Amino acid sequence: MSKFRIRHLTKYTYEVPVRDSANQIMLYPLKDASQGVLQHDIRISGDPTVNVHHDSFGNEIGTFMHSEPHSRLIIDSKLLVVTNPMQLPADSAPVKEQWLALGVLKSQIPYIDFLRQEKFATLNEVEKVINNQ
Repeated sequence: MSKFRIRHLTKYTYEVPVRDSANQIMLYPLKDASQGVLQHDIRISGDPTVNVHHDSFGNEIGTFMHSEPHSRLIIDSKLLVVTNPMQLPADSAPVKEQWLALGVLKSQIPYIDFLRQEKFATLNEVEKVINNQ
């Protein structure tokens, strides 16, 4: 088991004060059997409320608004992470079998959701409008 102290510092400087800046932060490490977070402190200038949600892959994403006029924005993330040893997968299958399995997978991309065709119930109506029908 290893412990790591991690600091990620982001600084934005603007020539003129800005306001109503919408921000997204991806500073939340994965928490699973191989890695845990013992401490996590995120400080943001202006002290906005950070709303945390999970994306379609299970990653934590933070969003916040900084509505007061400001010429600097500082995001300071400090972590204490612990990692656990992982058992590497066994590579006992013959090479020919591995290539055959990869050949089957090459046209299946279930983990890239933006390539999937979404069901759009009113597609016909939209196409009629587009085609001036």
